[in-house]
Order: sequence, then C-alpha cells, then structure tokens
Amino acid sequence: MASNRSKVLIVEDDLSSQQYYEIILEDSYELEIVTTVEESKEALLASEFSVAIVDLSLPGNENGIDLIKYIREKYPDKPIPIALTAHALPQSRKEALDAGAAEFFTKPILNAVLIESIEKQIQSIKRRKG
Repeated sequence: MASNRSKVLIVEDDLSSQQYYEIILEDSYELEIVTTVEESKEALLASEFSVAIVDLSLPGNENGIDLIKYIREKYPDKPIPIALTAHALPQSRKEALDAGAAEFFTKPILNAVLIESIEKQIQSIKRRKG
C-alpha cells in the first residue's frame, strides 16, 4: 500500500539518535535510516525524499558536509538537507549552511523544533510545485 506521508532520509550513525528519530517521527513520516554517506547515496538513487536529516560526523571517507554538497548538486529540488550535529562550533554551522543545509541544529534538539523544521521544508517544496 502506497503511503502519502512525506519521506525523510535520516543519515545518522549513532544508534540512540536513530532510535530517537524513530520514536518522534515514525508516526508522521516514512523514514529511511542509513549510517554512512555511501548508504545515503544508494538510498537517494532508489527513492525520492522530501527532507534529509544529516549528521555531520559520519564514518567512512565522506562526512555530512560532503553529503549536503552532493545532495544540493545532484538533487537541487529535494530532499532538502537539515544539518543536525553534536558539534556546536560556529565553524560547523558555517560549513553546513555554506554547503547548502537549509537549517543547522545541535543535539540534543527539542522534538517540536525538529518537527517544525521538517514541516517548514515540506511546505516550501509544496509551494514551489504550485
């Protein structure tokens, strides 16, 4: 059965963070959780997402900044990347926003703030479609 819920890609290697996202988001969105940039690229090829929640520190040769740049280059309309990280440094924020993240948040994040951000991005996609 096809779902009319928006699809959200979550790129997060921390298990407790993955579980947090599932708890607060699974009732409202169709989620796909991956742990690396490589896995996220495979998921992007296989499916269409509205939003990508991207952790900046990821295992492997590429990090979240690399992924945000890739998403903006290969998929300019969507998914809209939201950076979410434990790195509260001003430089991390600047790098993420310069790479193309629509928003930047640090962990821990309030449930309502994350959901509001996701909804804001989904509404911006709907407005562009007309």
